[in-house]
Amino acid sequence: MKRRDFCKGLAVTLAAGALAPGAALPQAGAATALVGRAVPDDYYTLWYRSDRCSADLRHDYYYSDSLFDHAATEYDDKLALATLGMAAAADSSWESDQYYWMTGEVGRAAHIRDAFAKLGFAEVQLFNYTHSLNDAPDTAACAVARKTLVRGGRQVTIIGAFVRGSGYGAEWSGNLHTGSGSAHTGFVAAARQLTEKIRGYVQASAKRQPLGTLKLWMGGYSRAGGVTNLVAARLPAVLPQLEKKNTFVYTFAAPAALAAADCPELQQDFDNNHTASGSLKKNWSASNIFNIISSGDVVPRVLPAEWGFYRNGNDRFLPATVVPEELQALNDRSAGMEGAPLDFGRLAVTEETDAVLQSMMTLFGSRQTYHEDYEDAMRCILQCVTTRSEAEVTRGVILDDAAVVAQLRSMEPMQQFPQEKVERCVQAASALSRPLLEKLGNAVPLQAQQIVIPMLAVGLCFELDPETLQLVSDFVLSTITVKGQLSGILKTVLCHFLETYITLLEYYDPADHGMEPYTRQEEL
Repeated sequence: MKRRDFCKGLAVTLAAGALAPGAALPQAGAATALVGRAVPDDYYTLWYRSDRCSADLRHDYYYSDSLFDHAATEYDDKLALATLGMAAAADSSWESDQYYWMTGEVGRAAHIRDAFAKLGFAEVQLFNYTHSLNDAPDTAACAVARKTLVRGGRQVTIIGAFVRGSGYGAEWSGNLHTGSGSAHTGFVAAARQLTEKIRGYVQASAKRQPLGTLKLWMGGYSRAGGVTNLVAARLPAVLPQLEKKNTFVYTFAAPAALAAADCPELQQDFDNNHTASGSLKKNWSASNIFNIISSGDVVPRVLPAEWGFYRNGNDRFLPATVVPEELQALNDRSAGMEGAPLDFGRLAVTEETDAVLQSMMTLFGSRQTYHEDYEDAMRCILQCVTTRSEAEVTRGVILDDAAVVAQLRSMEPMQQFPQEKVERCVQAASALSRPLLEKLGNAVPLQAQQIVIPMLAVGLCFELDPETLQLVSDFVLSTITVKGQLSGILKTVLCHFLETYITLLEYYDPADHGMEPYTRQEEL
C-alpha cells in the first residue's frame, strides 16, 4: 500500500470513529449516550498486531456495557477476554512499521482507534505514540477514551485506558532497565508518567461535563501489563472520585516490577497470592487487579519471586498441559483463528520454563550482580534489535560496518567505550558473521541479519562470556524469527505470543486457573 493511500484510509477510519460529545443517538431501549454511544451486547471484531505471523490479524470478542455493572473485585472471564482484545489493539499496527519508523504516528494507533469506535468510546487521546521508535525512553504509550451514559436513570462514565505492549521499538530496552535500586526503573518511571497523563484526561473530561459515577477500565499485555499493574494501584489515590470497586484491571503476561519494600505508593493488594509468611493461600483474597499468566511463559517471571519480586493483585495462571485431548482441542481452536495455527505441543510446560528461569538466575547470580555486570549490555543488545532505519525497513538495505559503529555510538551505555574499541569490536563481529550470513542468504530474515553483527559487537565491547551472549542471542533471535531448534527458550517464546493467550483464555474455564504455575497431567 502506498503511503498516500494508507493515510487516506486512516483518515476515513478516524472520521468514522471520532464521535463528538453528545453526537451519538441513543438506541431504542438502550442507555442514553451523552458522550460516545451505547452498543448492543454482541461480539465485535478487533484488529491486533501479530509479531508471530508478521501481520495484522482480527479476532472476535464479546462486549457489553453491562460488564461494568458488578464490582471490579469480581473476576469476569468475559471482561478479561474483552480487555485482552483492547490491550492487543493498543499495540502499534504491523503495517505501520513500513511508515515513519523513526518518527510520526501514522497508523500506529489505527487498531485501538478502530476498537474504541466499534465499542462506542469517544474523545480518544493518545500518549507517547509519536516517539521515535529508535529512542529508548522509560515511557509507555497509552490510548484513552470514554463514554458517558445514562443507565437506569443514573449517569455513568466508563473510561478505557490501554497501554501499548508491542510494536514499540527501542522501548523494549526499558524492559531490562532495572536500575540501581530494587524497583524496576523502566516500569516505575513509565507508570508514574502515565498516572499523571490519565489523571489529567479524567480531570479535563470532568471540567467539560459531569461524569457521574466514574468507572475505569484498564489493560495491558507484556511490558504494558507490568506498567498497567502499577498505574492501576496508584490512580484511585490521585483520583478521589474513583473507587476501587469501579476500577476494572486485567493484565496479561505482566512482568513483576516491585519487591515488598519498594514504592509503597505504587502498591495495592501486593502479592495477593501469598500470606505474610510467604506460603501460598488456598483462595484469592478480594482485589480489582487480575494478572493473567501462561504457566509456560518466562517473561512474567524474569524478575523472579526468588529475588522477592511480585505483582499487585491476584495472579491467575493459565495451565500448561501435556494431556493429548487438551492439546488437540487447543490446536483445533487455534486453527479457527486468522494466521498460522499454533501447535500447543511445541509450547513450554511449567517445568521447562522453570529450567530456563533457573539458568538465567544461575548466569546472572543476583539482582545486584545483574545490574552491575550485565544490565547495560543487555539494554544495548535490545536496542540493536529495535533500532532500524527507513532505508532498511522500506528497501531492505543492510547496514555496513561504519553504519553499525554509528548505531552503537548513539547508545548511551556504549559511550563509555573509546571509538577505537567500538570499531575493533564491530570489525571482529563483521569478520565472524558476514560470510556466514551471506552463505545463508534469504534463509535468515532481514531483521535477524541486521542485528547479529551489532549484538555480537556489544558482547565483545562489554566482554560478556560466550555462554551469556549465547543465551541472550538465542532468546532474541527466537523471539523475532519464531524459528530454530525447539529449545526450552523457543518454547517459552511461543508461550508469550498473543495468540497463545487468546486461545488459552478462551479454552480454559476460570476454575482451571491456578494461583501458581502448573502443568496439567493425565490422571493415572
